[in-house]
Amino acid sequence: MAPSRNKPLESVLDTAIEDCGDDKVTIGALLDMFGDRSFGPVIVLLGLLVTVPPLGGIPGLPVLVGGIILLFSLQIVFGARHIWMPQFVQNRGIDCSKLEEARSRVRPWLQRVDRMITERLTWATGRIATYGAALSVSLLSLLMIPLELVPFAVAAPGTAIVLFGLALVARDGALMLAGFAGTATACSIAVFLVPWNTVAGWF
Repeated sequence: MAPSRNKPLESVLDTAIEDCGDDKVTIGALLDMFGDRSFGPVIVLLGLLVTVPPLGGIPGLPVLVGGIILLFSLQIVFGARHIWMPQFVQNRGIDCSKLEEARSRVRPWLQRVDRMITERLTWATGRIATYGAALSVSLLSLLMIPLELVPFAVAAPGTAIVLFGLALVARDGALMLAGFAGTATACSIAVFLVPWNTVAGWF
């Protein structure tokens, strides 16, 4: 099942769950099922992984997802014709049971959001905007690393990433503009809440 433009949030999760195999769905399988040039659906799903409970609470998942999104978005920025991911990243999997639990918990919320999404302000979803979205998503993925030190803070970049993905899937320019606003919000949270002395100690 391909992601639907009419129900982008629900259909992205449904597609991932329906294509689960061996009780897990791997990152490589996700790229295959959505197509490695399908920037919108892929980042919607990856953004959901760090914003939807219980997935967002898995230790280390924001860092892993952030690294994957960074690899993906930078290749889009530089015009790669085929998205490359290291084999060990492609082999990483997510339990199908956790995806199903996340879907059951947030389905009513997903349905409400999907009803508000429509094709509008399409000038804000063109080639230049997509390039800007890819740059913003690259920055947001980097912010996930220090923001994991702040409880629930990774939801800020995760939400902005989802907004960008939905904007591209549904050609919704209002969501694209909201994604840029969300990027500014996530940057502000990082500046004021991250214990940067601790982060500096990592190096």
